[in-house]
Amino acid sequence: MKVFENDITFDFSPIQTLSALHRKYPNPFATHVYSVDTIDRSIDPDTGILRSERLIGVQQGAPKWITKLFHLPPTAYVREVVFVDPSNTSATMMSVNLSLAQYVSCLELINYLPSPSNPSVTEFKQRALLISGFPTRMIARRIEQASLDRFKSNAGIGKKGFEWVLQGGDQASLPRPTLD
Repeated sequence: MKVFENDITFDFSPIQTLSALHRKYPNPFATHVYSVDTIDRSIDPDTGILRSERLIGVQQGAPKWITKLFHLPPTAYVREVVFVDPSNTSATMMSVNLSLAQYVSCLELINYLPSPSNPSVTEFKQRALLISGFPTRMIARRIEQASLDRFKSNAGIGKKGFEWVLQGGDQASLPRPTLD
């Protein structure tokens, strides 16, 4: 079992950050993400919490030795569930890989919260647990380490991509109204 932890402060207000969550993909940095399908979106009438469930398709970035050994397909899918709580200006995101779970499971938890020391910025707390149930421990450890290395790399890419969205990069190509 491997654990990944990542804490970041985004210099954007929690409201701005939360409003950008569902626009994170596509972005020019996360080229491994090729599809995002919303499966369900609902608002709890009692709490006002928005729940979104999405299926994210990604191109495999597995090391070549893993791809060859297990005859892996080029695509994989991740289930993501996000809870946005407007009363606390916070969000919780959970994800799990659906593909290749027989080799390695990645359970991810992310929290977006107003910073206690500066409520005008957003704290991002990411935790991931990578577990291989492969019967041979030596191979399981190598799979977990390769998965952790890939996860670390993708976390850096994810930060750049989300900052691009927060800075309005995803809005740049939208048509602008003209004044006549």
